[in-house]
Amino acid sequence: MTQPPFEPGDIRIRPAQVEDAGQLADIHLRTWQAAYRDLLSAHYLCGLSATVERRAAGIGEAIVMRKMSVYVAEQRGLLIAWASFGSSRDADAVPSTGELRAINLLPQVWSQGIGRRLWHKVRQQLLDDGFSQATVWVIQGNQRALGFYQSAGFAQEPETAMTVVENGEPLPLVRYRIRL
Repeated sequence: MTQPPFEPGDIRIRPAQVEDAGQLADIHLRTWQAAYRDLLSAHYLCGLSATVERRAAGIGEAIVMRKMSVYVAEQRGLLIAWASFGSSRDADAVPSTGELRAINLLPQVWSQGIGRRLWHKVRQQLLDDGFSQATVWVIQGNQRALGFYQSAGFAQEPETAMTVVENGEPLPLVRYRIRL
């Protein structure tokens, strides 16, 4: 579905509700299939479709159990983007480190400032929660994401580069960090 460009007043950012979980899983799927089509195998990306219901259940549980915080961006009553965050899950993290765990936008709203607005809301919440720095893990080669994080002030920590394997697919990751 194609939507017209947003007007700044059209976007509402709010905490996610458990009822949003299905839409969040769908946004995640569509974001990954567009963002990683040249980086990850078609087999892996098509396989994500089979996990949408499981992802929705996991997101819903995480919202209910407060395992992470989630903000959504809503345009004209439709969810178009979301970001999840919380304390860092990294073994080497100090207690003052938060983590931006995911930020997903429907491809048709990329480059319209919505991701930046979500990040600003997340950043403020991390500060309010007492964090002084934050990290994010990025799949290497995702130039759109890398440009976004670098323009927001995140700096790469090259020594953290690693590859994890998910469903048989190698995912080369590197951590970025920002002082809040």
